[in-house]
Amino acid sequence: MLQQPSSAPSGSPASRQSARLTSSRQPNRGGIQKRNATPSRVDKDGDLVMDASGAGARGGRAAGDGRGSVIRGSAQTRRHHTPDPLVSRVSTRSTRTGIDTSAIQKAVLRGMGSTEALPKGPRSALRGVRARETTRQVRDALEKISVWGLKESKVANNKDGGISVLIAFLERKATNTDAPAREAVKIKKSRMEGDALVISVRPEDTPKILRINHFTFAGASLKMEGPVAKTTPLDKDASSETPKTIETLKAVLSRRYNVEAKLLDLSQLGSDPELVNIGIFNATSTESKFFPALMKVCDGICASSHEKEEAVVSVSLANNALIDISSVTTLSQTFPAIKNLDLSNNQIPHLKALEGWRWKFRKLDHLILSGNPIEMKEPNYKTEVIKWYPTLTTLNTIQIRSPEEVANVTGSKLPLLILGASFRDEASIAESFVKQFFPGYDSDRTALASAYYDAQSTFSISVNTSAPRGEIDATTHHAASWDQYIKRSRNLMRVNHVPARMSRLHTGTDSIKDCFTTLPATRHPNLLADPHKWCIECHTLPGLPDPSGQSVSGVGGLIVTVHGEFSEVNVSTNETTVTRSFDRTFVLGPGGGVGGIRVACDTLVLRAYGGFEAWKPEEVEATTVSLAPVLAPPHQIPVPDGFGIGGPGKTDEIVQKEVLALELSRATGMTLEYSGMCLEQSGWNLEGAGMAFEQAKVRNESLKRQKLYVLTKLKANLPPEAFVSQ
Repeated sequence: MLQQPSSAPSGSPASRQSARLTSSRQPNRGGIQKRNATPSRVDKDGDLVMDASGAGARGGRAAGDGRGSVIRGSAQTRRHHTPDPLVSRVSTRSTRTGIDTSAIQKAVLRGMGSTEALPKGPRSALRGVRARETTRQVRDALEKISVWGLKESKVANNKDGGISVLIAFLERKATNTDAPAREAVKIKKSRMEGDALVISVRPEDTPKILRINHFTFAGASLKMEGPVAKTTPLDKDASSETPKTIETLKAVLSRRYNVEAKLLDLSQLGSDPELVNIGIFNATSTESKFFPALMKVCDGICASSHEKEEAVVSVSLANNALIDISSVTTLSQTFPAIKNLDLSNNQIPHLKALEGWRWKFRKLDHLILSGNPIEMKEPNYKTEVIKWYPTLTTLNTIQIRSPEEVANVTGSKLPLLILGASFRDEASIAESFVKQFFPGYDSDRTALASAYYDAQSTFSISVNTSAPRGEIDATTHHAASWDQYIKRSRNLMRVNHVPARMSRLHTGTDSIKDCFTTLPATRHPNLLADPHKWCIECHTLPGLPDPSGQSVSGVGGLIVTVHGEFSEVNVSTNETTVTRSFDRTFVLGPGGGVGGIRVACDTLVLRAYGGFEAWKPEEVEATTVSLAPVLAPPHQIPVPDGFGIGGPGKTDEIVQKEVLALELSRATGMTLEYSGMCLEQSGWNLEGAGMAFEQAKVRNESLKRQKLYVLTKLKANLPPEAFVSQ
């Protein structure tokens, strides 16, 4: 007959375990049973051990054990050669299912309050080299963040209320696109409390999540509230602790700096007594901030990059248990010109762990990677490292290149010389436009939009937050947020949804006016007084769509690219609040605006201030022969009206030929007629025409080198009328 279910277990766990073990040894009282010559085995909890015989068959017999084998037991088991029943149950051998049994063993030992030493896993970053006597503290608990806005979003009617979509959105937006997979932000737990979604994340991920505050999600604005910030030595809000921590970091740097050798010794940071005393490595949140804060202190000590380059030539990061450079990557930003770098005796397994420093340290002469697993796992890594650092002469104290070889490599490859801007204007159209546009943008944007934009004109803003930053003067170039721009940013690398992309593309005069008026007031440098702060290029653009529809083949236009800077201005005080760099591209065509032109397309890219050294032309010494051509402004060629521009009765082929002839004339100084003849002989191939011009030339040392945008040529032995009189 059926037996009644037993009552709930009572008594202590030990008594229940004893009862189960006793009942398992009692004789059978009837019923059908499977015959088994081998007695059943149970563990301490009374659970049947299913693989008792299999374990013994696979692993063989261990010393002192008559039932199976102990793969890896506790220290006490190994000393006395006695079986450890717990380890017998939880074998550390890898299983086919991929279960990490060592983690299970570790969890069981911790849960049972065992005094045995826990199995040790891989140590991470700088904390792994802490002094042995220092007790490792428990990782911080998860932190909770409340998120509002889900109920008002378009996904609120999903089966799960849109929770899964919102979690995926938060994780994607909070994770840096360049971050490795192990640093991806993961939401551990989530639950609904009223209208708020409460999520639990790791403490180091909290600021990343909070950065998404006020972002738009599925048509609703998100509002977030994080935990009360805990004061740590490296927190900005720790006003009482921060000065003390900074002084400690300065003392550490002073003690580890060798003036004679110009060496900054940052080895074994995890066991530094001063850093251990202030608890830098006690929590993951402070540990992750430590090295960037240390580099920030270095930036404060040295006023300029030149001073840092003169003060620090060598840096040692040896014996820091580094598995990659993610925790110390800011070294390349603070000391980009070091010549010697020591990464010996770490845990770097492969070249991918050093990928973040590829093409960094452009003056690196000596690199030490000995004592890392990479030597065994990637024995041919040296070949790739040599490609990464063209100035490297010594690797692991072994010379791999001579100084002469380095000079040949660096002298014949990139980067090429910085050349001047290429400005190929038509009848001073672009020049007049630029001179009028930016003063008008600073003074009256509404009138400017009415003057140059029409119903088909487009305008968009794109914020590039990852662009390189230049040397910033703290008195004139203040760092600021992008709050006033980010909601309108149409950065296609960040904005993936088509509706969002379309809504941020402003079309028509009214829409462009509305966008202009919401942007902060600006002040651009005077184009005539500060020309070095501007880089303006202009090129012809045939085949531009005709807004009137009269020309099927399109009309001729200009594409103008402007690189520069501007200052945001406080309207009430007329004082500069922040300086930013920008790149702006205009597509100009014939229209009903000022000067008979219209802005067909206007794209504004904003970035942090990066200076103007990037487009400053480099001078070539007279004794140096450079592979790069010496460029100069093109020849001024008189152009008939309508030449190179589409019109009634002109086919696309004719317009294209006229544009090629005009380009060749500006490059060689020949008239349009002779340029057309030269192009016709070469099959209207611009490169072939240049070669034909070269073959027709004669050497004349008295003539100066003509500055050609593709080839440096000398005037040919062509008749004088073939050239435009200069």
